[in-house]
Amino acid sequence: MNRRVLLAARPIGLPKLSDFSFSAEPILDPSDGELLITAHYLSADPLQRWRMDETSGYGKTIALGEMVWGRMVGQVVRSRNRNWQEGDFAEGMLGWQEYAVSRGDTERVSYARGLTRVDPKRAPISTSLGILGMPGVTAYFALIDICDPQPGQTVVVSAAAGTVGSLAGQIAKLRGCRVVGIAGGSAKVRYLQTDLKFDAAIDYHDTANLKEALYAACPDRIHAYFDNVGGTVSDVVMSHLADHARIAVVGRVAQLGGPRDRADPQAYIISARARMQGFIVYDYAHRADEAYGEISGWLNSGKLYFDEVVHEGIESSPQALIDVLKGNGIGKHVIWISGK
Repeated sequence: MNRRVLLAARPIGLPKLSDFSFSAEPILDPSDGELLITAHYLSADPLQRWRMDETSGYGKTIALGEMVWGRMVGQVVRSRNRNWQEGDFAEGMLGWQEYAVSRGDTERVSYARGLTRVDPKRAPISTSLGILGMPGVTAYFALIDICDPQPGQTVVVSAAAGTVGSLAGQIAKLRGCRVVGIAGGSAKVRYLQTDLKFDAAIDYHDTANLKEALYAACPDRIHAYFDNVGGTVSDVVMSHLADHARIAVVGRVAQLGGPRDRADPQAYIISARARMQGFIVYDYAHRADEAYGEISGWLNSGKLYFDEVVHEGIESSPQALIDVLKGNGIGKHVIWISGK
């Protein structure tokens, strides 16, 4: 049987376990041109929460009673597609389920392209959901193309201990920048400074005055801001922008709990003549190999560090997403399908 995770109710703010349900259905047999994949890992990503609302701002959303959309990496166990062999590893937007049928790399699933081949010799296959997957593409292009970090400049990264933020900060360091990370919790601050070698890190949970702490950490103001959270943290960052600063708006996790009283960020942007641009990773899908090549090289040479939080069993998928949105744990959250 194929166990799947369904959306039982639309979350209000952060999801609850009761917003999800489970089903078990017979494993489908692939038709001509299709292949059957058994999941080894599923991914928990903030983008999934956007898709659970009635509208998302762009693209379709998950219907009530429908399987939760999410990324999977697994192995082909039966193929009737001449481009895929049994034993091949593949990653794609295949949903929160234990088995998936796909038409391969020519298939497009809603807003995501079809399957991507995964080389298990390059790195652990779970990295295809993180540093060598869409989060890696996000970190690479949002930083390089939008933030445009230059040597000696100050780059601030919010949610800096997460998959995307930690990689973006490390790439900025490789570009010769001063990197300041914002994260929640003393363990994350130690991780940023000790393991990732950030120049400074701020614990917004335990800082009496975030504005004072940020200004002290960025004496030359902020030239680029990699924004994963939005909300009041971003309001403080934008009050300290250098002239002609660049802002990549990648996520808005802090906004998921409902409306907040906020300052007017546009006033800061106008004053600093800053450039602010939204980012959707699928605009860069055709350039993904460019990012993977660079990231793989840095990873293999020991210039990049990554961490993972592994949840066991498909039943843990909802809690994994809740943990991501709460900022629990360090690094990429993946769900290991038991027995693989």
